[in-house]
Amino acid sequence: MIKKKVVLPFSPRFNKNHQWILLSLFGNLVIHLIIGLSYYNPIDFILQLEAAKEIARGKLLYRDIGQIIVNNSELPRPQYPPLYLYTLGFLIALIGVETFTWQLAKLFLIAFNLIVGLLVYYIILSYIRPHPKAQTIAIIALNWFLLNPSTLGIILGGFHENFMLFFVLLGFILFKHTQYIQSGLCFGLSLLIKPIAGVYMLPLLVWGIHSKDLKSIMIWIAAGLTFLCGSLPFLLLAPEAYLSDVFLIHTNRPDPSMSFYTYLFSEISTTLIPFFIQLAVFGVYILLFIKKKPPTNTKQVIEATLPFITIFMALNRILHPHYIPFFFPFFTFSLFLLITERYSPQTSRMIDISILGLFVSLFLVYLGSGWWSILWFYEGYETYMVNPLFFLSSIICVIGLVTTSVTSLLSMSGFRVKNVEITF
Repeated sequence: MIKKKVVLPFSPRFNKNHQWILLSLFGNLVIHLIIGLSYYNPIDFILQLEAAKEIARGKLLYRDIGQIIVNNSELPRPQYPPLYLYTLGFLIALIGVETFTWQLAKLFLIAFNLIVGLLVYYIILSYIRPHPKAQTIAIIALNWFLLNPSTLGIILGGFHENFMLFFVLLGFILFKHTQYIQSGLCFGLSLLIKPIAGVYMLPLLVWGIHSKDLKSIMIWIAAGLTFLCGSLPFLLLAPEAYLSDVFLIHTNRPDPSMSFYTYLFSEISTTLIPFFIQLAVFGVYILLFIKKKPPTNTKQVIEATLPFITIFMALNRILHPHYIPFFFPFFTFSLFLLITERYSPQTSRMIDISILGLFVSLFLVYLGSGWWSILWFYEGYETYMVNPLFFLSSIICVIGLVTTSVTSLLSMSGFRVKNVEITF
């Protein structure tokens, strides 16, 4: 059997386009360093850093690490999946617990921001390669991704969303090249960073059902086995704490949030009802795809991911501003694939409407989440339930996510037809 190799969509020889890539990376590195090394370290970042230091000292996460005290202040118990904390703990053990600073942790996150930017560049270029301006468009997309507030914001706060998205995007790249076991391995690793990574695998499920390609099952099997193997030590040594900290706590913890459940349906926000609502909507969405316009190629699978993740976020019981990067790479794919088609001979009016819709939806998401963040920064926990501006900003953000879902769904190549007619 001859295995297919992942072929880079550009020549290995150094050329003018590579100069622009290196210049873009260097410029973004400088900007990320300035923003990331500014002193803004929220509780989540400090808690993760201190938990990783405890891991470097030999303690077992979930079993040996309880509340952490920093500067005479008690931080909450670390309630995260293990892979990021153990990766950071490994780096700390190599460098030394006493010499490892928060700046080094942010340098690690900055590196993954830039790597994810390169994966975004690679994916877009691989799908628009015949276009004469493919390299230029992909480089613009690279800078759009890295200079966007969603990317810069998580570097400022020291959040690790792009560490997870690195494995997600790598999984999609390997899926595109039919390397299903390796793809599943990457998705399994992403699940060990944040369980939300399972949402990105749903379009692969739809594609597998429609294509009847039994090999696609290997993605799910490999992902499940990877997650199980990564979880097994903790399931054996601290099963109750592991299940609680990684899964159960996130279904019943009354977090301050931009979710509409917090303000309109607070009595059910800490139950499993929001989860069942998400499952029901996903079920309708999947049936719609299978019955009407299922993704028939890897490009359509990529396009189908944006509606899935934005639906999940809009209906999730917890929605924080630093969750915005969850959908942003796929927003970038949809936007730049549409922009590329915009300049093709067979352009339809629907493409213009879709591009405008995506920009409007992103503006609403940023307006709502940015406003909520400013209010939280100045007022904090004490007033988020009584100040109506918190509720207003939250609703704007959720409306933006819903608008993104609808716009991206209607703009997908599987649904889009000439002019403005949409067939379901």
